[in-house]
Amino acid sequence: DDSDGYDKEKESYYDEECDPEVHTSRCTARLRSFAWSIILQTYSEFFLAKSGPNRVQTWVDGVCRYNTEEGLRALLMQTHGHFMDESDGEDSLDPWSPAAMATRIRESQSIEQCKIVVGSDDKMSSPEQAHRLASLLGLSTGPNSLEHEEHEILCSFKIIEGCGHAVPMEEMRLWREDLLSFLN
Repeated sequence: DDSDGYDKEKESYYDEECDPEVHTSRCTARLRSFAWSIILQTYSEFFLAKSGPNRVQTWVDGVCRYNTEEGLRALLMQTHGHFMDESDGEDSLDPWSPAAMATRIRESQSIEQCKIVVGSDDKMSSPEQAHRLASLLGLSTGPNSLEHEEHEILCSFKIIEGCGHAVPMEEMRLWREDLLSFLN
């Protein structure tokens, strides 16, 4: 009896909506759980509640339809696997980690100013981690510092209250206005 979604030949769980013959690596219960966990970590609870369960379910379905567990895990590890750990020196960081890239950007003197925006409820990159990233880029003091030394990047920092990691989706109008103000 495989009414529980267990495929004895493939020794894995799959979702009824997905044809395991076509999408074997995409139809596992682990991938669906992983998709849920990514969405729950990306958006604030308020935004998810406002969006409603049907919309959130379509996002989970889309993640499962167009990705593999291995691909998503590799992407998360590359961008967040070694992110801003206080115990690590810059030399031990993955060269593509946000901290290492920020250091290279600052040292290259290739940009004059930047802006870091983070949601207060961000679970993937806390406001403290985002502030540290801003510091690596040249934020000298305070949350909205505009102090600027020679060869430093002018970096401003802003926390958007009530948002998770996806500030441009959760507060698109506020984010867009802030971005346009920064660019002008």
